[in-house]
Amino acid sequence: MANETKSKIVQSALPWQKGAVWWVVFLEGIFLTGLGLYMFFARSPTYLLLGWVIALSLGISSGLRVYLAFKMKGDEKARLWTMIHGAIGLIAAILVVFLLILGVYLQGLGLTILGLGCLGYGAVGLYMLLSKSSYNLRRVELMGAIFYLVIGTLMLLQVLGVSTLVTMIHWINLIILVAGVVLILWAFIVRNDSIKKKTPS
Repeated sequence: MANETKSKIVQSALPWQKGAVWWVVFLEGIFLTGLGLYMFFARSPTYLLLGWVIALSLGISSGLRVYLAFKMKGDEKARLWTMIHGAIGLIAAILVVFLLILGVYLQGLGLTILGLGCLGYGAVGLYMLLSKSSYNLRRVELMGAIFYLVIGTLMLLQVLGVSTLVTMIHWINLIILVAGVVLILWAFIVRNDSIKKKTPS
């Protein structure tokens, strides 16, 4: 019973799940849109905010993977890869958040950890998605894997001396704003669908 309740709570917060609640999706859209606008206009604290955004998004995504790995039954290979997938991102995210809490500016060590975490998380996710024997291909998760691969690559290039932070900020600003607007529109679609289901034909 407790597991079913947890599963429903998780589904209600995931926009692509059938059990998504429209107002939760709407709030997620408002949050992302507001965050994207703040990052666009508040140029001075953007680098620090960027670290928090990527670390927290990586941590949440990875945490869900670990949770799903514990819930999976039957396919041990898929369960193992899901656990590895989540562990890579979660460890990197926790380390970076710890550094940010200590007030360490995201340079050198912090960027390297976050870059490797994003790259590893994206690479394992892409392998799982393209491996038919271990996972089913899903568009949302494919886009997520590519996103983390790109962000991880840009971070490591920054560490190696190639100036990519500005490019990365523009990328993430655009992605966050588009994702926010899409979620707001999707919330109304989910709301209309739920109303139609409740309305007797």
